[in-house]
This record gives sequence, structure tokens and C-alpha cells, in this order.
Amino acid sequence: MLSREDNDVLTQVGKGTPNGDMIRQFWIPAMLASEIGEPGGKPLRLRLLGEDLVAFRDSDGKVGLLEEQCPHRRASLALGDNSEGGLRCLYHGWKFGVDGRCMDTPTEPEESKLCSRIKAVAYPVCEVAGVIWTYMGDPAKVPQFPDFDFLSYPAEKVAAFKVLEDCNYAQAVEGTIDSAHAGVLHREQPWSAPAKYEHERDLRPKIEVEYTLYGLRYAGVRNFREEGKLHARVTEVILPFFTLIPPDGFGVRKNRRMANAFVPRDDVSTWHIQWFFDETQPVDIEYRIQEGGHWVDENFRKKLNIDNWYNQDREAMKTSSMSGIKGILTQDHAVSETQGRILDRTKEHLGTSDVAVVAWRRQMIRSARTYAETGELPGVLTNTIPWNQIHASTVIFPSDRTWKEEVPLNPEVALKA
Repeated sequence: MLSREDNDVLTQVGKGTPNGDMIRQFWIPAMLASEIGEPGGKPLRLRLLGEDLVAFRDSDGKVGLLEEQCPHRRASLALGDNSEGGLRCLYHGWKFGVDGRCMDTPTEPEESKLCSRIKAVAYPVCEVAGVIWTYMGDPAKVPQFPDFDFLSYPAEKVAAFKVLEDCNYAQAVEGTIDSAHAGVLHREQPWSAPAKYEHERDLRPKIEVEYTLYGLRYAGVRNFREEGKLHARVTEVILPFFTLIPPDGFGVRKNRRMANAFVPRDDVSTWHIQWFFDETQPVDIEYRIQEGGHWVDENFRKKLNIDNWYNQDREAMKTSSMSGIKGILTQDHAVSETQGRILDRTKEHLGTSDVAVVAWRRQMIRSARTYAETGELPGVLTNTIPWNQIHASTVIFPSDRTWKEEVPLNPEVALKA
């Protein structure tokens, strides 16, 4: 369990908090590019890290991300007119470019120099693989962009999804770095039925963690069906909230590849941005929607949610599904959201299967406190990382070897002694 103070450090993301200030030093996936697809189209209201923002694609196709309130009298710029290369406030017509520069103050005297002195809060953005990213930290310390290899795949071979998760980002991250839950929560038959997959046959994986410059990687090591062999799924956990999930290696999901970003919307809600990718063939988007349960409304909230108790089917639990909940993503969200909007980690009783979860928590809390006290940033922000060489893996290997021998760590990301 954590102390109350440590839990606050881990979960609080607003400006002026240790963790919130540190997370702002990373590139953050902010929204799907399709949300503001039309040049000169409707602005988008967006909440990130507790800040209310407005995103827009100006008439020239450039993307801007500004503080929502106009610097003049604080009316919402999301109501504004998006035309002629900028966003014009409806209240008094003050106009701002994508960089926050004031372009016009039509209600001021012609000789006024006010416009040249005014600037809206604006965050830099970049558009990659269907997602618009932003950097909300120190402008003098813009870090290396995390150019994972799948971000450069052809458009048909990578697909991005966005879903609102009604809880703090930290418990959302922890849900994906917990190998032990897969054979229970995602079991595709009743508890009493024979297991289908390796993670269902052996419910007691040995969790082994290796720290890296970018965060950590860990393996859930299980006995394999063949005598003398082991099976391991190696997950990459990248600060502050990214996870690369290994393929199952068996059944219909044997080649599934996936990456997650659990972006804090505020302290009590999270934007779960998820990429599916396959370097060999186009992504079957409809299949991914059905498999994951990516059924969302116009605000990206799940249609199967805590208010309707995820439409849990008790009859299905007796015949075809351990959870009775449709969709792998929905199942994951259900257990995270029912922990409470902010998990009280002072009341937990952790086990050996929680080793990776504890490791990530310690990294985040230590990094946030160090940054607050000394200004020193985590290694992931101060080193050149070969992002395109970081991959999650599923391996089967002889029991006289280790998963680290099978999937050796790149020396460029190894922690220095």
C-alpha cells in the first residue's frame, strides 16, 4: 500500500503539483486528428491535465491548441469564428493565431498597441498517425518526440481510438501492467471450463521487472504446455503513461499489437488513446471495435459504462464469459472505474503479482518528487532514446534460459551502473 502523501503525488496532475508539472515535460497525445479534421471548422473544447483548452484547425490547415478563455474578458474561444487564419472571439472580436499571437483587436482604437502586447496561452502541437500531440511544459526544454515505429506505418496499418475512462490515470495505467488479471478478467469461458490460452492455464505468473532509461519492462513468466519450456509476455512501460502490449502469440489474437496512452484529463478522468497496428496487413477496424468494446458516444464515453453497470450479463457468465461484459477494453475499464474515481491505495493488500505495478508507482513518485525538489528530469527526457526499437514481445523458451536472454535489452536504454 501507499501512504496518503505518496498517493496524492501519484494521482494529482494539476499545475503546481509535483506529478502534474513533471508530466507536462513530456509529449502528450491530446486528441484524434479527426476531431478537428476540417480547416476552418468547428473548434473543439478539450480538457487536459485539469486545463480547459480549445483546439482548432485554422483556414490554412494549421492546428492550434489554446487556453479556452479569451485573454480579454475570459469568454470561451470555442464559440469563436474560425476563419482567415485565426480564431476570433465572439465577445469583442479579438483574434488569435495557432501560436497564440493576437492578430486583431477590432474594438480598440486604431492607434492602440494593445494587440502587439497580448498573447493567448498556446501549446505547440504535432500531428502524427491520426493523433494530435502537444507539449505543455517548459518551452526551453522541449524533449525528443517518442517516434515509436508504428507511428510511421502506412495509414491502413495503424488505427487510433479514443475512449474516456472515468477514473484517475494511474489506476488505468496499472490495469495494463498487471499480467495476472488476464487469465481471470478476460477469460473467454466460465471459471469452471477448461482454459483456452496460456495465461488461463497458469494463473500464477512469475513477474520479473527490469528498469530502463524510459521506464521499465517486465515479463509474466508462465509454464508452457510443453515440458521443459516457459512462456513469457514482455510488456514495455514507458514514462509517464505509455504501455506497449505484447501479442498473445496464440489463437485469434496471436498477432495483435497494441499501444496505450492513458492521458490525464484531470484528477478523476482519463483519455485512453489506443493504437492497433500490424506491419503485415491492414488493421480490421470493425473487428477491433467489436473485440475491444469501443462503442462510444459523441463525447467518447463508453456506451457500456458504470451508469448501466457495463450491461453485465449474468447468464453469459455461466456459459461463455468469465466477466459477462462485452469487450476487452470495457472489461479493463470496468475494474479500474469501480476502484473509485481516485483509488485509495492506503487500503490495498498487494501480492506477488503486483511487482510491476509497484515498480511503476515508485518510478513515478520518485521522478515527480525529484523534479519538484531539484528540477532534474527522468532519464527518458534527458537521454536520446531509440523509440523505434522498443517492442513488446511474446516468447517461448527452454526453462534453462531466461526471458532477458531471449529478448535482450538494447544497451542504449539500459540504466548505467
